[in-house]
Amino acid sequence: MTTGVETIPILVTHGHYGDGELYLRFPTEFESEILTLLDQNGIEHNTILEFSAGNELWIEAVKVLSVPGGLVALTSLLKTFVHRHDGKRVVLKRDGYEIEAAGFSETKTKLFLTQVGAEQAELDKKWQQILDAKQNEDE
Repeated sequence: MTTGVETIPILVTHGHYGDGELYLRFPTEFESEILTLLDQNGIEHNTILEFSAGNELWIEAVKVLSVPGGLVALTSLLKTFVHRHDGKRVVLKRDGYEIEAAGFSETKTKLFLTQVGAEQAELDKKWQQILDAKQNEDE
């Protein structure tokens, strides 16, 4: 970890089955800025409430997987955010994998988001198989 440099974590997690969403989790002090960027990039979003011991992270559900160009728009948002916070360390994280967005690599960021999207599609497929099997049992 780099010392002396503020780190801004942005966690990207899977949404619920079939909703076409990913969840962005980020420090609450960036809520206004990121929500504005979501609106400016035409990304449909909703705030998620998660009951826990504290409210260190803001959680925003972003509809990017079921919308054409959604991942490209999210990549553009992240590019803008990183450039605005030049001199700070912005880290994108998901399930034990992370990339540092300093110096912003659009290719790496697109790959990162595409992989999350592919994982969500695989999870949706598994859920559909479970639901189909349950429906067949009930018939």
